[in-house]
Amino acid sequence: MDSSTHRQELLFDNKRDFEFGTWKVGKNLSSEVRQQEDPQGGFTFERREVYEATRIDQPSNTPDIIQIKEQIVSWSNCGYSEPSDGVYREIYNLSRLEDCRSTPKLLGHAVEKQDSSDELPGGYIAYIVMQKVPGENLHGFDVLSTGEQNRIRIALIEGLWELHSRHFTHWDPRRENIIWEPQSGKCFIVDLEDVEQHTNRTKDDVCLDALEQLEYWNPIEGQHDGSPWLG
Repeated sequence: MDSSTHRQELLFDNKRDFEFGTWKVGKNLSSEVRQQEDPQGGFTFERREVYEATRIDQPSNTPDIIQIKEQIVSWSNCGYSEPSDGVYREIYNLSRLEDCRSTPKLLGHAVEKQDSSDELPGGYIAYIVMQKVPGENLHGFDVLSTGEQNRIRIALIEGLWELHSRHFTHWDPRRENIIWEPQSGKCFIVDLEDVEQHTNRTKDDVCLDALEQLEYWNPIEGQHDGSPWLG
């Protein structure tokens, strides 16, 4: 059993206490390892796990999300010991997009040092708690009806406009980063670690080319002939 699977089993059905609330950890939704770089040219590897969670210190009818970012090897630059830029970038982006209707809402965060029972004692571990947006990702986009695909295209452009009008750009256009909720007809944009804010732009600089964005967000899962986004 690898360390990730073992930890998922330890976390499942356990509670996590934070200064901003207490959550019961549910099922694991995703797990991946990413290389992260530091400003001085070094690198580390970070395990990123996403869990469904339910708040238990106050009434809650809907699940939330706990994202855990855990350093799993030491920085190659021995003089560097800070958390990855990606940790703080995602927290910052979520906090700056509080009024955006197409992104998750940040509920709280904690950045800590791993203890002796963790994978890399002394390394960083970050917990980012946010509301779980309704819907499913677009892994099944290709088998949807043409009408439903067109609804998604329209909703995606509306969601991206929400993002771009606040001078943010998402640089990771994958299917799992778009959540489609058919009842409300909304698309949500998630995984905000790969979002950049353009602080030098003004309202006069806001521009969104719909065709260009549909080509950019063309699903990259497998190989496709042509662009399924464009019909």
